[in-house]
Amino acid sequence: MRISESLRTGTLEILHHKMRSFLTFFAISIGVISIMYSLTLIYSMNFRTRKALEVLGHGRLKIQTKRSYQESTSIDKKEARDHITFEDAMALRANFPELPMVSPVTDSGAQFVYGDYNDWEGVGGITLEWKKRGWIYKVRGRFISQYDIDSYARVCVIIQTGGWFKKPQWMKFYGWKDDFQEFIKHHDLLGKTVQLGDNIYTVVGILESPPLENNPKTFLDLEEWDAKVMVPVTTYQRLLDSGWGGVGSIDAINVDTGKASTVELYKRRMEKTLQARHGGRLRLDIKDFGEIIKTKMADKHRDMYTVLIIGAIAILAGGIGIMNVTLATIYSRIKEIGIRRAIGATRADIMAQFLIEAMLLGFFGGIAGILISMTGIQYLASKGDTDMMMVQWWMPLLSVLAAVLTGFLAALYPALQASKLDPVEALRYE
Repeated sequence: MRISESLRTGTLEILHHKMRSFLTFFAISIGVISIMYSLTLIYSMNFRTRKALEVLGHGRLKIQTKRSYQESTSIDKKEARDHITFEDAMALRANFPELPMVSPVTDSGAQFVYGDYNDWEGVGGITLEWKKRGWIYKVRGRFISQYDIDSYARVCVIIQTGGWFKKPQWMKFYGWKDDFQEFIKHHDLLGKTVQLGDNIYTVVGILESPPLENNPKTFLDLEEWDAKVMVPVTTYQRLLDSGWGGVGSIDAINVDTGKASTVELYKRRMEKTLQARHGGRLRLDIKDFGEIIKTKMADKHRDMYTVLIIGAIAILAGGIGIMNVTLATIYSRIKEIGIRRAIGATRADIMAQFLIEAMLLGFFGGIAGILISMTGIQYLASKGDTDMMMVQWWMPLLSVLAAVLTGFLAALYPALQASKLDPVEALRYE
């Protein structure tokens, strides 16, 4: 029997039993919807994680002084301790010149005054190394220079967030706004002088970040707090430092070892270097961003795979429905099978006929599921769900193939049984 004839016959059989066929491929379509949704989320999550790691660095470490409240015993809490300093960061850079980044950072709050605007804003002290990882900005003006750092220049750059292409529902519900970001969006401060604390600074640059949907740093959300006004670290220490950690202290040293596989090696080396510089009086808290990312991603993967399993179960239920329908069809068409065998149809022809009918059910169910899922995905994307903006061409194809394969496997046993029917006995069947 020709394939075209099998397709025509299978289509007619499906149309002749509309309700039975609809119920069968409805279960398949639910499974396809779940698979499409899961594939989109998993792809989006992996893609955004990869992009975030490319920006942040694959071997990121954050070296901080362990605070007293982090100690487990009262004796340790009361023990005198040193704090990491800007000079420590310079020593790490000198000892490990091969590292892609050794970035000392320190931050706190300061009064920001420009014209009638007066509010408490986050201010960070940085070096040129800050630009080497996590750089996502478009610069208006210029960035902080080495001359600014060496001369304790009273200059600053301001980070302007990109906002949203389309605000998510939770933002519309709470209606929260960042007053500082709203102010700098409506006032061009480039080249202007502003007051930070008790001193006047010149705004030499505006760092414009991309919209939050396209910002890879937003996805991983690794920073607890991010200052929006940056000054040279030396200027910060001289004019803005609160002095809680002593002269020259900084909050952290961000390091990128270049590869995740080298993190543990450099963690031990840098700890030894810093301890030697402080005579063992330094208590360090070294955060491995790789471990933090794994923890964050574990929960997301668990949720995604749960949805994928639900989709697989739904498709399996559809497959069971196809098997039942095929078995019922065989018993209602035994005489037809006998006639076909009598006029020359082979066992392979009989098997092909029922397999094609089952695969058609899977195909139509898959197409219905694709149409519904694409409509839902477009709706969620229009509401600001960034994960739903990454549908790839192969996702619908893979989902439909899964539905067709389910139909094929489900009908394999019934089709085999149909092909084994004795033609003479089949012709006698009433």
